[in-house]
Amino acid sequence: MAHTEGYRLTYNDEDDRVAFRVSPKPYKKVKGHLRGRPEDLALIESALTEDEWSLRQAELLYRDGVYYLHVTVKTEVEVPEPEDADTLVGVDINERNIALTALNRETMDTLGTLVLDYGSVKAERQRYHTITKRCQEHGQHSIHNQLGEKEERYTEWVLHRMSRVVVEFAQQFSNPVIVFEDLSGIRDAIKYGTYMNRRLHKLPFHKFEQQIRYKATWNQIPCETVESPYNSKSCSCCGHRGYRQGRRFCCTNDSCEVQQDHADRNASVNVAWRAWAKHADGDVESVNYRTRKTQPFVRKVSLSGSGRSVNRPSSSREIASRGVLTT
Repeated sequence: MAHTEGYRLTYNDEDDRVAFRVSPKPYKKVKGHLRGRPEDLALIESALTEDEWSLRQAELLYRDGVYYLHVTVKTEVEVPEPEDADTLVGVDINERNIALTALNRETMDTLGTLVLDYGSVKAERQRYHTITKRCQEHGQHSIHNQLGEKEERYTEWVLHRMSRVVVEFAQQFSNPVIVFEDLSGIRDAIKYGTYMNRRLHKLPFHKFEQQIRYKATWNQIPCETVESPYNSKSCSCCGHRGYRQGRRFCCTNDSCEVQQDHADRNASVNVAWRAWAKHADGDVESVNYRTRKTQPFVRKVSLSGSGRSVNRPSSSREIASRGVLTT
């Protein structure tokens, strides 16, 4: 619903509160005051009092006995150029993990590394597929519409939390840029059979990247895309082509200090280095941009579920802080 049509917000200077009026039905109006995080209410206040901001569409939700009003605000932000960034945050995405590594552009030292596990999306999609398949075998074809919406909502919830972690991880460093692999056309190159194609083609690579991009733009963090060939099979220490066994990368160069590493973290380091090489002056092939340093221990965390067994899910800022190295 649009502002001034389906809902209306007003700011009172004396009370320092935001009042709302929502019309859920014709000739039915609900009035009150908004409650929420101070930073969220500050954005709404800016949209009501400043010309550079504006209120857009809003959505009214009812969950666990509480009504929520999701309000969209719009403004213009200035995003720095990727080549001017001081910190390179490489992102490697696969079907189970999201690996992040922050490198200093000048010294190529590792500032932080974090591996996020979101394998629950893969498990939930497989569960919904099995239920749908068995129901359709017994003539219950409409079950797909019901379960499809639940699967989509769960995937969106996880991806939003993960994308917030990525952005908040990058915010902890000086003038960062978030670097992605160019995965365009990856589905055309994947042909492993019916089961593997269905499993890999449903991975939300593009959706996850888009969520990170708009959150990063909101926080004035630039994003960049680099080439993807052999990022997970090249050693981040010496650049030699190795091999991957599951989540472990093994370097075949006997003179390299790295014998093995987490394969996804190794790939995220290569992604960050490709961003450096993309804007390097001179002939990149003649420049040894490898640091020839071993990487720190991997910190791997998982999203804790919200339910009766736990008090509350871990905040994205708390998860992002676990991957920062202290010096």
